[in-house]
Amino acid sequence: MRHKWSGLVAIWAAATLLPSCGSNQHLLSINVTPAAVVFGAADPALFAQLTATGVYEHPPATKDLTSQVTWASSVTLVAQVTSAGKVTPNTNCGVSTVTASLTTNDPTGNVITGTTSVTVDGPSINNCPTTTP
Repeated sequence: MRHKWSGLVAIWAAATLLPSCGSNQHLLSINVTPAAVVFGAADPALFAQLTATGVYEHPPATKDLTSQVTWASSVTLVAQVTSAGKVTPNTNCGVSTVTASLTTNDPTGNVITGTTSVTVDGPSINNCPTTTP
């Protein structure tokens, strides 16, 4: 009888104390692709589609988070980004950092971000520096 209880205690301890793959996955990072976007002009008709990919642990996985992240541009006069990750040049030349961020539930309130650089060049007649060939 004593062995039966020992076995049950061992099973209970393993189930409660050891990590389980049934627990929530932990988002480690967000990768935004492409890593950099260069537009040859400040023309809002141009665009590029960005993709946000989440890297998870326990169990390891990668997932497309493009529609779940919050997209933001650091300089909206240079580049604008939609909630779906479509980035377009705006009216000014320069460089903007576009960020994809997601607030996680595990740990609660942790914000994970990924970024990409958006450069808008143009003709020197528009006072734009030309950095692309």
